[in-house]
Amino acid sequence: MNRSRLLYITGSADLEASVATASAEDPSPLTVLVPAVLVPRISTSMPSMPAHKLRQAAAFAIEDRLIGDIESQHLTVVSSRPSAAGQLEVELASIDRAWLSELLRTLDAAGLKASAVYADADCITAKPGDVLLWIDGTDAHWVTPSGSRRTWPVDALQEALDWALVDIPVGTLGLRVYANQQDLLAQAAALEQLRPRLVSIQSQTIQSPLDWLSGQLETAAPPNLLHDEFAPQRSSSDRLRRWRLPLWIAAAMVATLIAQIGVDALVASSCANAIEQRIAASAGSLLPPGTATQHVVPLLERQLTAMTARSASSPTLETVNSLIATSLANSNNLDRLEVQPDRVTLQLRSATPEQISLLRTSAATAGWQMSERASADGLAVIELVRP
Repeated sequence: MNRSRLLYITGSADLEASVATASAEDPSPLTVLVPAVLVPRISTSMPSMPAHKLRQAAAFAIEDRLIGDIESQHLTVVSSRPSAAGQLEVELASIDRAWLSELLRTLDAAGLKASAVYADADCITAKPGDVLLWIDGTDAHWVTPSGSRRTWPVDALQEALDWALVDIPVGTLGLRVYANQQDLLAQAAALEQLRPRLVSIQSQTIQSPLDWLSGQLETAAPPNLLHDEFAPQRSSSDRLRRWRLPLWIAAAMVATLIAQIGVDALVASSCANAIEQRIAASAGSLLPPGTATQHVVPLLERQLTAMTARSASSPTLETVNSLIATSLANSNNLDRLEVQPDRVTLQLRSATPEQISLLRTSAATAGWQMSERASADGLAVIELVRP
């Protein structure tokens, strides 16, 4: 997996100049840090509600606490937790929608796509037992042991400490201060005035805020400001990677199905061969001597086809009776009737020449050939043959 690279937009920097420092050729995911002073935090209490409705409802709850139109702000729900009163304590981060849009447009013009945008102070990992303070020029970023964050003017350290120590007894927590050497010297006296309210004050010089913040980024897990309409669009390769596992599963299922069809076809073919062998063994005696085994089934098929074709067009006994009924005036004259495949034999006690002629005409119409002869008893015998 490619390691994420950081682009830091400082408070005084020009957007285009800052973005120009990042290379569009680097394939690593891009994370952008923006000044926390541009992303103020706001807390509010709200009735309990589903998470998907929280952000929209929170916008109405804090509308009168924002400068400017609420519609101009892009809100991020940082956290929500139930309070003792049955309400939800909601922490929100707000950033100007137009500024964030301009940042993303500038990145896009440079061929860059941000996977995440974080407020820089949100990258500071909270420390149990200590209040953390990052002094960055005129801005002071505070982080409580529970992870609550606020950015105050640096000349309001006492007021900010009041916020950080609310409901916490004096002398319970320590203070860790991070700043460059110049800011530490400039605020040394003001920091010393905070000491009576704290267990201790420890200072640490940081030369590169970006290096310091990047080292804490993973454990801090800051909220990503890119969501909803600002959510990063997936590239074609990202979408392909997302569907790669389902596609592999589908391909495996299709391959399994095809293999099963092949196995079934082989089994069916084997069964058919076995049946043909049994038919050949049983019916071989009915065919001419010397008939090869592989020819037995085709010969039987041809014979059955021929027999079926003939029997399908042969008349039934009812059809023969119909011929007699239409030709002979008295069916009692019929002495004997033999029906064989393609042959009918009639023996009549008596029949006039007209009746015989009518029977011949009816038989010819039905497709039969008729012949006459006399029996030993002198009775007329009519034979009808199907050509």
